[in-house]
Amino acid sequence: MSTEKSIATLRFDGGILCLDFVNTISNRNKSAPFDYLSGFRELLAWYGRTGVITAKVSQTLERLARGYPQKAAVVFDRSIALRELLLRLFTAAIHRKAPDPSDIVLFNSYVADAYANIEVAWKPAQRQGELLFNAPALEQLTWWLVKSALELYTGKSLQQVRQCPACGWLFLDKSRNGSRKWCSMSSCGDINKVQQFHQRNKKKTK
Repeated sequence: MSTEKSIATLRFDGGILCLDFVNTISNRNKSAPFDYLSGFRELLAWYGRTGVITAKVSQTLERLARGYPQKAAVVFDRSIALRELLLRLFTAAIHRKAPDPSDIVLFNSYVADAYANIEVAWKPAQRQGELLFNAPALEQLTWWLVKSALELYTGKSLQQVRQCPACGWLFLDKSRNGSRKWCSMSSCGDINKVQQFHQRNKKKTK
């Protein structure tokens, strides 16, 4: 029996926050895939599974969303637009193609907005600083994604970004020899094995 699709059942196979966010579409190779994010509430629930924001911050943002529903809707729409923008930027990088100039301009507008609200905090235990978004703003849910995407897009790990041929999900290939093909061997990898098995059997029976 198949499990009902929901935020609670969504797999996190991307290996980094921004790619997991791009993967909130069930199967990008289908004409009408399931979208796990239908509104601000689902976006906040998704963040709850990432561990990026604390439960206290999540509760604060939930209260803000109830008080300012129109603003919450705008933030959600901008987040979804960012999701599709990141898909275009990273798939272009995977295929070693230059991004559309308009996409870079758009991404820069997201970066400018996010980094105007960032601050440095000191982590005593790690004896190092960290970049944080402490403003109690609904836009924080977009800012964290921008930070993650910017670090990946401008770093060496960009060369490790792959796209699953079965479902179109993006993931970081951290395998030793860089040969990982599927977003998950337990899902798309197993499905491919079953399909290959049936194809071989069909050829044998002809």
